[in-house]
Amino acid sequence: MKRTIPLVITAVGGFVLIVAAFIPETEDWGEVAAIWFDILASIAFVLGGGSLLKLHLKKISDHAAGWGYSAVTLLAFVVTLTVGLAKTGTQPAPDQEFFGETFASLPLEAFPDSQVARIEGSIPQKANGANLPSSVREQLSEADGQIVFRGWMAPRQMTDLFEFQDELEWQCRVERLFEKAQPPTLLRGKVIYRTDHRALSVRGPMTDKQQTALLAMSEEVRWKDAVERLYEQSRVETSVKVKSVPDGFMVPDSAEGIVSHDTQAGELRAVGPLSVQLRDDLARYFPVAKPLVGERRDEFLRELEDRGDPLNAEQQKVFDAALNGVWSAEQLHIVLVDAGLAQPTPKTACDMLAEKAAGEAVIQPTKPVGADVVPNDAQRALLERFASDERMTAAELESELRSAGPFTAGQAAGLDKFLRKQPTVGERDKSLCMALLRVGWLSSGQRDFFLDPYRTEYAWRAKVGELFVAAHVPKYRWSGSYRAGGSPFWWIYEYLFKPLTATMFAMLAFYVASAAFRAFRAKNFEAMLLLGTAFIILLGRTFAGVMMTAWLPDSLSGLRVENLTVYIMGVFNTAGNRAIMIGIALGIASMSLKVLLGVDRSYLGSRED
Repeated sequence: MKRTIPLVITAVGGFVLIVAAFIPETEDWGEVAAIWFDILASIAFVLGGGSLLKLHLKKISDHAAGWGYSAVTLLAFVVTLTVGLAKTGTQPAPDQEFFGETFASLPLEAFPDSQVARIEGSIPQKANGANLPSSVREQLSEADGQIVFRGWMAPRQMTDLFEFQDELEWQCRVERLFEKAQPPTLLRGKVIYRTDHRALSVRGPMTDKQQTALLAMSEEVRWKDAVERLYEQSRVETSVKVKSVPDGFMVPDSAEGIVSHDTQAGELRAVGPLSVQLRDDLARYFPVAKPLVGERRDEFLRELEDRGDPLNAEQQKVFDAALNGVWSAEQLHIVLVDAGLAQPTPKTACDMLAEKAAGEAVIQPTKPVGADVVPNDAQRALLERFASDERMTAAELESELRSAGPFTAGQAAGLDKFLRKQPTVGERDKSLCMALLRVGWLSSGQRDFFLDPYRTEYAWRAKVGELFVAAHVPKYRWSGSYRAGGSPFWWIYEYLFKPLTATMFAMLAFYVASAAFRAFRAKNFEAMLLLGTAFIILLGRTFAGVMMTAWLPDSLSGLRVENLTVYIMGVFNTAGNRAIMIGIALGIASMSLKVLLGVDRSYLGSRED
């Protein structure tokens, strides 16, 4: 029986894969068979590992010949297996993490009844009998002529419900349900219930007022426990040592109450996890590089040349070209004009339903476009001033633009997006330094003049990144790759396995050379042909061989060694390889047939029990 079962599995699996490969209708069979193959392969790996342990442990215990090698093999196997399976030292996968959020487990049944949304109506039935979207299936129900939604609805869930049925009546009900299925204003955008994770989450640290508001929603023990855990975990303090902070550093408004700098202790501190946006706000604290024109560019050049030799002609061209490519006040004006163009506002489904009920013949999906907002003269003057004043910050520019005239949220977003794409002073100077070094020489003082601002920026961003990682609360601790750079498994592979394999192949080179010497003896015509071909191939792969026949004219270029090498490898070698591959394919087919039919049972081991 122990031989019959593996034989049946092999035969059935093989024939299924063959049928799936040649009959399109059975393609799914092959996918299912491949899944089962992976399961069986996993079991085989476990059995193989157990067999390895058994054999080498017995060899060590018996002190048989070579037991020391068994000990090394066993130790390497256990260490590699441990750090690989446990993913020791690996960071969670960024694309699966929830940066800036803290989670506390909470079953849906424990969600407060006071936060259950209800509206009049019924859930429509799809003509094809399709079920509700999976994202809302557990939260949405129908009872007593009402649609009931337990929990807080996310925008993604509303979109899924919109797509479930394209009738205005249903979509209007979804909009009204979405408005009702939201947390109180104090918690909106801050506290979330993630049904797919069975968890309550909060973005950033939870305040005392938010905790009080959550606790007042229900007397359920599980609810209160989840809120308390969430409050404590979201207010964990982390810190990193910082030697210095950027000149005039002030905590951004978005980080108020979350990030602080202790000048006496020399620490940058955070309460709770940091979001990606907050991390970028902190790291992007440095001023944007502004246009250098006229006297400002001449002064910048004088400061540079005071620290070393004057720039040569080629460097001067590179210097001017790099600085001429910086943004201008006119570009800022164009950004604000584009962002100020009135955009059509989509109507809600309830608005369109009301128009339909009123008998409107044609219902437009958008509202009438309003007036465009164009920067006035005072605002244009502010843009000019910002481009020329090194001390004026982007925050000051936005504040004064609002005071000088109409300034929309879209224009503010467009301005911020444009400035975020521009290099900082340190980034501009570093790029300029690299460009100048490619066409000339700079003294150490000139290099420091360019690179010191970037070094300061890099050190600060590294500290912000360190704080971001330290403050993060991993959701999936084992989600990272076991081969992630810097992990113990990666270290073993890079600094143990690779050197050992390189050493092995380096030793094989001597055996290959010895075998080639014995084989390449011109005893007969076949040996002479083999020796001559090998000699041409070896010469064609070296610089010396190419130089030997470089003097041949173009009319005889086919006789050059490198071209002869390509011809031999592309014609004679390819023909030989094809013959070998045909033979291998026939061998695989015949061997596979013997295995599938049970004629060859060597994979089952010896016949001795």
